[in-house]
Amino acid sequence: MKISERILILILFFIIGIIAGAVNVSADGFDIKSYDVNADVQKDGNVWLTQKIKYDFDGSFHGVYYNQDIEGISGVSNVSVETIEDGNVEKIPLSVKKSNNTFSQIQSANQLKLKVYHSVANKEVTFVYHYLLHGVVKNYKDTAELNWKIIGAHWDIALNNVKIKIVLPQKNITKLQAWTHGELSGKTIVSKKQGNVKISLRRNPANTFIESHIVFPTSVTALNQNTSEQNALKSIQKKERTLVMEANEKRKRQEQNKSFFKKIMLFLIIILILLWFIWSYMNPGNKSKKLHPIVHSYEIPSPSSEVTQVIYRDKKPDTAAFSAFMLELAANHQIEIEESSKKKKDFNVILKDTNLVRDYSIFRVLFNTVGDGNQFTLSKLKKFGKKKKEGKGLFTAYSLWQQKVMEDADKIEYKDKQNISLRKKALAWLIVTTLVTVTTLFLLANNFIVCGFLVILYAVFVFSCIHYYRSHAPYSEKGQALKYQIMCFRGMLNDIGNFDMKKVGDLVLWEQILPYAVSLGLAMKVINALKINFATAELTTMGVYYPILLGGNWNFNDTMTTSMSSAITNYNSSVSGGSGGFSGGSSGGFGGGSGGGAF
Repeated sequence: MKISERILILILFFIIGIIAGAVNVSADGFDIKSYDVNADVQKDGNVWLTQKIKYDFDGSFHGVYYNQDIEGISGVSNVSVETIEDGNVEKIPLSVKKSNNTFSQIQSANQLKLKVYHSVANKEVTFVYHYLLHGVVKNYKDTAELNWKIIGAHWDIALNNVKIKIVLPQKNITKLQAWTHGELSGKTIVSKKQGNVKISLRRNPANTFIESHIVFPTSVTALNQNTSEQNALKSIQKKERTLVMEANEKRKRQEQNKSFFKKIMLFLIIILILLWFIWSYMNPGNKSKKLHPIVHSYEIPSPSSEVTQVIYRDKKPDTAAFSAFMLELAANHQIEIEESSKKKKDFNVILKDTNLVRDYSIFRVLFNTVGDGNQFTLSKLKKFGKKKKEGKGLFTAYSLWQQKVMEDADKIEYKDKQNISLRKKALAWLIVTTLVTVTTLFLLANNFIVCGFLVILYAVFVFSCIHYYRSHAPYSEKGQALKYQIMCFRGMLNDIGNFDMKKVGDLVLWEQILPYAVSLGLAMKVINALKINFATAELTTMGVYYPILLGGNWNFNDTMTTSMSSAITNYNSSVSGGSGGFSGGSSGGFGGGSGGGAF
């Protein structure tokens, strides 16, 4: 994958992370998709209440519950429950058995507790509650008042798409006034002609009540028995006027702060990008020279096969490099590798040079822990990582071997430390600017002109970063020359089927090349080409490589790479008053303890 592609993927992950953070993800396993309330006020001051609560379940649940706070009113009666699922409406009967598709109720002086037993998994279901609340409206001498926290503060999850409609028993009410208390982003519409009040809110935060305070002439609820001989209208209007002024002032401050924050973020992006161009100009580093076209090279790289892989990939050596390392040790008669006669696709590795155990912790683990002190099999190695304690030792020893190979590569001084530092800073600059830009785009989503300008500016910045990153390779001049030589050498191996290998060199040369073919991932191409270009009698002269790579039943490299990878992976695997906005505060309405959830 090209460097520019990696950078763009990294940017994409940051954007996705920000978007994911902005999305409402419920830790409870369910969301409230919509919350519809219809409150039908009667002439006697009672209210028929219908609540439609749409749940979106992620997982398995046994049902839901709802608690209606009735402290401050006369009580509740005529409770019924329905479910709407897949378009089908089902009436849920009252029962004390707690069986599926029934509901239970417990009523005290202050609260009605409803529990609906309805098993559901990974789908949307709407639960409908219908009951009569007694004594909700109070008729004073000069006004009737409804003061009610329709949605209580005991919902531990945010409620989405909240719609509340309060319908009075009369139309054309000229002295109808309504105020709503709660989240300031809500909206209230008072229709005097229709005699109703509509409240809407896109999202009501968890544990936040929505309270409606309505006054209207006493003639609207003329049959109400909940009365008082006191006057209340002026004191209600005065209190609500104070709350409205406080809410408007709070909204004003919020908008001012939001506007200031947007400007700061926009200014920050411009400064970040401007500073980037200044910094990149002031830090030219060592610009990489353009490589010559790749040509075939038959010159074996001077570093060992495992170090050659590190320089070519600029990464830690992998299990293929370790396999190549083992082949070199076998060629030097420090170990012996033989195909196992007891098991298919298995090899015995026998220790010949005890200095290996002294010098490499990886061989101490392989021979003394995996094996019996003198030899080990690849089949045992493959299973070894499943043992937690022993697997940790193997993983640590393998990591130390990787570290040693990296140190050997560093001694060649193939890296440009200055460029590496500059590349890290450029990448950090890109990440920070991306984070700030995406955040600002969310804040300015409605301002298309500014967003368009910002996108263009950011695009110029990204391409500048990518160009800077790619033009400052992490290789020193010596490292670039060595990598180019390796690339040409690997290119020859990759095209090995297109030329006569005998014309390049004898089997001694190809015997030296084989470990490099293994570490560079082209072993099978070279092996197959050897079998085509040389006779079997000739190949048998290749010493240790013939029986384990060319002439045997199985390929040591494939088995060794698979076994070591499996052992390491096994160990690793074991180890979120009129139409207008809401006002803050509370007017003291009943119902604050209402709330619900799922179980």
